[in-house]
Amino acid sequence: MKLALIFFSVLTSLSMLFALQGTPPVECRGKPLPITLIPGPKMTGPSLRLRFGGTRPFPSPWVNIYHSEKGFRRVIKSRNEFSDFWKGLTMPGQSLPPLPEIDFSKEMIIAAVMGQRPTSGYLTVIDGACEVDGQVEVFISSVEDPSCIGVSDTLTYPADAVRIPRSDLPVVFRETQIPCKQWAKQIHYQD
Repeated sequence: MKLALIFFSVLTSLSMLFALQGTPPVECRGKPLPITLIPGPKMTGPSLRLRFGGTRPFPSPWVNIYHSEKGFRRVIKSRNEFSDFWKGLTMPGQSLPPLPEIDFSKEMIIAAVMGQRPTSGYLTVIDGACEVDGQVEVFISSVEDPSCIGVSDTLTYPADAVRIPRSDLPVVFRETQIPCKQWAKQIHYQD
């Protein structure tokens, strides 16, 4: 019985140690791919650290809201697919700016949509892409802690969409839930 108690104590201590260290960083085991925003309004303020170096702005209007009850991930490789996606960025009756020009012979769009949420305070960000082992891995971080970002009692539809180099390799999505405190540390304010 004493041995079992000691063993349990050691395991508990180790698990607490690893939990305090946070999520281990994800490393690109292949070729990191550049992430480019979809053309739109320039945002000022904090930037987000990318997993494999560099920073990017927060998801910007018009691609930070996608009206869908259910979440999804999408790889967009043609203007027609992009046009269909673009229409979902507004509520019926609202207008959008013209569809941005994207060279789909060189780039593809990756979209991450969380789906409907009961309040503000939710966020999803595409923060890394890597070509490895015959596939493209796209990394998505999400915050689902309304107390972290601030709360407004209104339905929200968090989303993000970015451009990466076009590839015919299969795309695999790697998802990470970020706790509020870790999220606050990841934000990097521009000078």
